[in-house]
Amino acid sequence: MASKQAPITGSVLEWAIRDRLTSIGFVADSAEVTESELRAWIYEDDQPTETQLKRLAKTLRRPVSFFFLEQPPSHLPVAAEFRRFAGSSDRATQEALDAINLARRIQKTHAWIRLRLEENPIALPQLDVSADIEESGENLRKWLDWSTDNQTGKKATDASAAKVMRNRLQSKGIITLSLTLDEDITRGFSLHNEWAPLVAVNTRDAQPARLFSYAHELVHLCLGENAVCGTAGKKTGVERFCNRAGSALLMPRHAFLSFVSEQFRGSPVSTVRQVTRLKNHFRVSYRAAAIRAEQLNIASPGLYDRIDAIAKVDMKPRGGRAAPGQVRDRPAIRVDQYGHEFVSTLFEAERSGLLKRHQLTDLLRVSDKELSKVKQLSAAGANA
Repeated sequence: MASKQAPITGSVLEWAIRDRLTSIGFVADSAEVTESELRAWIYEDDQPTETQLKRLAKTLRRPVSFFFLEQPPSHLPVAAEFRRFAGSSDRATQEALDAINLARRIQKTHAWIRLRLEENPIALPQLDVSADIEESGENLRKWLDWSTDNQTGKKATDASAAKVMRNRLQSKGIITLSLTLDEDITRGFSLHNEWAPLVAVNTRDAQPARLFSYAHELVHLCLGENAVCGTAGKKTGVERFCNRAGSALLMPRHAFLSFVSEQFRGSPVSTVRQVTRLKNHFRVSYRAAAIRAEQLNIASPGLYDRIDAIAKVDMKPRGGRAAPGQVRDRPAIRVDQYGHEFVSTLFEAERSGLLKRHQLTDLLRVSDKELSKVKQLSAAGANA
């Protein structure tokens, strides 16, 4: 007698797989079905038997009744505190929730691999909000082996400065994601984990804003925090410290004051034009330049508020097309999104027998044919 089929909701099954932070291939293997069968249940082209559903429920650690919900849960569990500035909504946008859920899957996979490879936890500098700002910035520069030449040197560009910072973070074992987040609300976020600390920046931001986001989120990690930061953030407490310490990392006191003295002849920083010259020199965001001027007591009253009121000053321009030969294919997009630290760890897991090839394609959302190019691009990025 044929086993009775269970009319589950496909979107709920898909949600459960993603929330479990695993791949379709792994679930299929654990539930003793084929990937094509599992995808048919997700798309509701077919239904599992009651026996198959029980194995699914065990694999995904959900009660059988969960899969009969009419729709997936409306929330995504995220280990992050949302910080918003005055007048904005306290509710996270769906784009931010989707990005954090993706980041959680990446982080958990990365940590799982590193633990099984018996690697040591990542040793981050330890910071405290009561610490001296200049000392904190200097400690972070030494830890990253960071020089302002990466920002102000003759060959430096906005893109190169952000790229070098991202590579330095990855060389320290920090996962760095480039994700499309909500517009003019979320700058980026960080997720703390001893084996897989993670930061993400918003691809809607211009490169100087991303550079500052990397520095800001690094400070959050060194405080042992998970955070999602808005465009401004509160100017008290933790957010204020992260803004100031991140600015001190990128704009050392002596270098900043020397440039101000040379360019402005000792006058206070008071105009948008002056802030523009500062941000262009150090290749940081408008807000970061204004924060640093205020913190060093060389800004006119209310400078940051005036800069912050200029809508979308740190977002990259919309529109435009890629130049011939610069159109990115899916492997290039994935490596840029996930970073070579995470991608190279996946290939190390495959070499060590921890993951199968089809699990890599699921995790990276590429075809089997595209996987070789992903590996090549990741290796090139790690050696850049």
